[in-house]
Amino acid sequence: MLRTICFGLASVLWLSACATGPAPEDAPRPPPMDAPGNSDRCDASGLQGYLGRTHSEALNQALASQSDASEVRVIEPGEGFTLDYRQTRLNIYLDEEGRISDLRCG
Repeated sequence: MLRTICFGLASVLWLSACATGPAPEDAPRPPPMDAPGNSDRCDASGLQGYLGRTHSEALNQALASQSDASEVRVIEPGEGFTLDYRQTRLNIYLDEEGRISDLRCG
């Protein structure tokens, strides 16, 4: 009987150590993406003429300049990448031959 009580008490203490702490205070919300001051955006709408071209560093710079992107990410077939959205980033998707298959902002 004493053994059962000790085991039960130890289990309760052990599980209480796994309890979560108090909830964090609410963080301020980021400004909406259409808010004034968020004019630094990538615009890939005029880049469709580059589809099918062979990728190069010089082409990266030209695409970044024409799309007003502050950063460029090249995504090769089968390569993992984060899904975070950055409105100032141009994503260049390549096919197996190293040609541009898609251009998207984010």
